[in-house]
Order: sequence, then C-alpha cells, then structure tokens
Amino acid sequence: MPNSLFTMVVIADGHAVLPEGMTHLPDGAFRGRTSLVSVAFPRSLASIGSGAFEGCSSLVSIDLPASLVSIGNQAFYSCSSFISIDLPASLTSIGDFAFRDCSALSSVTFPATLTSIGRNAFEGCSALVSAAFPAGLTSIGICAFAFCSSLVSVTLPAGLTSIGMYAFNSCEALSSVTFPAGLTSIDHGALYGCSALSSVTFPAGLTSIGNSAFNGCEALGSVTFPAGLTSIGIFAFSRCSALSSVTFTASLTSIGGYAFCGCSSLTRVTVPDTATIGDEAFEPETTVLRLTPKRMRDLQRWYEAVAFVLAYKRCRPLLYGWLERAQTRLGSYGPDGAARQRDLEEFEGDFGLLVE
Repeated sequence: MPNSLFTMVVIADGHAVLPEGMTHLPDGAFRGRTSLVSVAFPRSLASIGSGAFEGCSSLVSIDLPASLVSIGNQAFYSCSSFISIDLPASLTSIGDFAFRDCSALSSVTFPATLTSIGRNAFEGCSALVSAAFPAGLTSIGICAFAFCSSLVSVTLPAGLTSIGMYAFNSCEALSSVTFPAGLTSIDHGALYGCSALSSVTFPAGLTSIGNSAFNGCEALGSVTFPAGLTSIGIFAFSRCSALSSVTFTASLTSIGGYAFCGCSSLTRVTVPDTATIGDEAFEPETTVLRLTPKRMRDLQRWYEAVAFVLAYKRCRPLLYGWLERAQTRLGSYGPDGAARQRDLEEFEGDFGLLVE
C-alpha cells in the first residue's frame, strides 16, 4: 500500500481521520503530536508502523479496525492518557515497547489470535490491573510487563512455552502465579521483586529456574519443586524473607550461589548429596541435610504414606482404634504434629549426613 495515502490524512481539532484504502500506517506518523485526541482508522488497515503514535500524550482511546494484524515497535509508547484498549480479533503480534509507559492504561483485551507479545511491550503500565492471555499465546518477551505495579493477577495459557527475562519484574501487587504445563524453564528475574507474591504453582515438566527468578518475593511462604527440576540459579529465591518451607527433589543437580540467601525464616532443608551447592546458597542459620537421591525418594514416599493414612483416618473412624493401640494421640501426625516431627527427625538422623 503506497504511503502517499498518508498525505490524505485529515486532522482537525485534534481528531485524525485516515483514508480508506490505507493498509499500513507509516513509522512515526504522529510521533510527538501531543494535541492528538482521537483517530479514526480505515477498515483496510493491516499494520501500524514503529513509533506511529509515540508520545501522543492526549490520546485517550482508539478503535482499532478488525483488519489489523500487527502493531509495530513503540507504536503507542508513552501515550500517557490511554485508559483502555480492545485489540482486534485479527491481531497476531504486539511489537517491542508497543505500549510502554502508558501509565493510565488499566484494561487490555487480548484477542484469541495473539501468539506473541514483544519485549517491554507493557512495561511501566502502572494502572494495569489484570492480564488474561489467550490460549494461543506462546511467548512473552523480556520485561513485557515489568513495573506494572497494580497488576494483581495474570492467567498464563497452557500453550505458553517462553517467558522472557524480567517479564513481570517488580509487579508489586501480583499475589499468585500458576505456570502452564508446557513451560520447562523460568528465565532470569521473571518475577523479580514481586513483593506480594505468596503462591506459586510449578508445572511438572519444569527443569530449570533462572538467576534471580523470584528474588525479593517477600511474601512467598513455601515452595514445592516438581520431580524433574534439575537446576536453581544464583539468587533465585534471595530475600524471600517469609519462605519457611522448601521441598527439593531427588533429581536436583545444582543450587546456585546465594540462591536462598536472605531467607531468614528457612530453618531446615533436605538436599540430595549429588547436587552441588553454590557459595552462601543458604543462610548460616539454615540446617542443610544431605541425603542420597534414593533415600530422598524413599522419604517422600513415606511422607505420602503418612498423608494417606491421615486422610483415610479422617474418613474412617475405625482407624481411631489403630491409632489408640499405637498410643498415638489423635492429630499428632498432622502437618505440624509432634509425633510426625519427631519421626521425621529420627528418620533423617538415621539416614542423613548433617552439614552445618
């Protein structure tokens, strides 16, 4: 589509009307036009060029045409009055920095056709509250939602295979994240500084957690890693001051330096003796017990057996007699029960090598 059609754009009192027949809005078309309030797009438009509306600080909202397929890099960068946007059903990609620093943007509707979100695409959108991603989304770019300080919830789709470095860096209101089943690695700093994050669910196929991935997640209380996890990067859970329970797996091969430094509530962990532990990975006050992978698996099966008995006991009163004959007070094998804690310590004392 010839860019000569851009010469036919009509602008009056801050309102722009783009001519029908235009398929591409040129790069930087309205860059820095702070008086621009609204834009009427033609039904023929398929793409918006890089920086097309960059710095249009008075632009409040836009009605994108159904024909739009792509939004270029920095297309709406620093449109600070932007409140909401409905992305059309035909859109497949959002470019790098496309909506960065749209500080008033509180609502975004992503279309089912979207497959990728570029790096820094929504960085600094400090009013954005939630993000429900479509099922077809496969990648979220580096720093894509960094510093979205009001972001409370995100729904990550099952098909997502890549989350870029620092993708949700300093999303201070984000309280929980469930990672999709297809994700095998969590990149560096993915949730760095998410200080309200209290719950994380990892997928069964996860094999690695990158450097500083959860650094500074101060509200995170417990973590259970999937059976296939092999490596945890440096500073991965550093400064998670509320973290009091970590369940490592027998498959773990490495824990990076300072991975759990500053985790002042973490008093005791069990790590396979085949895994390397980096410098100052844990606080000096944290007791680190080393067991062989086999014994760790046996211990896990024992935990699961006890949990099964407890569940069955609650359902079948007939087991009360068994517990009484064993002279075990009811409830003492609960998650924090005295008998359970005693047996755990005796088991680990018999089979583990204690490392100060």
